[in-house]
Amino acid sequence: MKTNTLRKLISALILGISSTAVMADIQLTERTIPTPVGVSMAFAEIIENRDSAPVLPIPANIASWFELQSAFDAPGIVLAKSAAERFDVSYEAKKFAGVDTFFVTPKNISPEYKDKWLVHIHGGAFVFGGGESALREAIWVADGLGAKVISVDYRQPPLHPFPAAIDDAVAVWKELIKTQSPESTAIFGTSAGGNLTLATTLKLQEFGLPAPGALFVGTPAVDLKETSDSWLTLQGLDPLGQREGLIEGAFDVYADGEALDNPLISPIYADIDEFPPTIFISGTRDLLLSDTVRMHRLLRSADVETELHVYDGQSHGDYMNGLVADMPESVDALKEIGLFFNKHIN
Repeated sequence: MKTNTLRKLISALILGISSTAVMADIQLTERTIPTPVGVSMAFAEIIENRDSAPVLPIPANIASWFELQSAFDAPGIVLAKSAAERFDVSYEAKKFAGVDTFFVTPKNISPEYKDKWLVHIHGGAFVFGGGESALREAIWVADGLGAKVISVDYRQPPLHPFPAAIDDAVAVWKELIKTQSPESTAIFGTSAGGNLTLATTLKLQEFGLPAPGALFVGTPAVDLKETSDSWLTLQGLDPLGQREGLIEGAFDVYADGEALDNPLISPIYADIDEFPPTIFISGTRDLLLSDTVRMHRLLRSADVETELHVYDGQSHGDYMNGLVADMPESVDALKEIGLFFNKHIN
């Protein structure tokens, strides 16, 4: 190492600051990452048996998108049906406010949720996760909180890009608050569903409509314009894969030529004056950790009451693995969501 560079590095270490000359464009050697210490045996087994996501090409046309949607959603549908049976959660497909929805009801309804419904907006990079596949997170929350949930099976690209999903969620919200108070109601979702939870709330504010009393936003994609830090630093650790390629292609087909810094597409660019209390969840191996952290800090800068829970070793959406295994971390996440909702809407 050159003497000048060594001096800068020593200075950075002593002063606790970074030097552009030293830190720019860092290249890391290949490393072996062990199973994290301190996680449950159930979660450790999941980590040790998971495969890396294959690199898939971006579909070239509408027919190819439909084919890929069917392939992606098929295992999610199987998982949702299995989870519904395992937890004895029932669901019914309905048209509500002209929108396709699922009304999800747990076997045991908690007293605080007896007279109301929560609203769920599913994830799946905006393009995937529709139909009965959308039920996975709704079932997880319904069973975990003893809450009744309306899951919005919103219109999706490639036929229905932005803002169709937001329009559907807003329509469901407007109809629902005719029969229950908005301040005692929460909207929640993970990944693209987290984005849409935030964007729907921004749209409600734009319309001057009552906002939810609370939000649960799981590992949201909030910046479709730029690549936040963890998309790069955690690539290879998260089975979600990488942003380049299919995920970025899904973002583009969703935006459909609209500016990616539109706050309704990328909520991180919103001017926040007020916002509902929001709980965020992510993990130390989550590709969207940085997106989650940035959105949390944006709300904090506007003095919004918000919590951020980051679970050790977890990749994208790992907190929902309670759907397939008795995982203490999943129970803990539900506990935190339940406490937050009890404080703000119950």
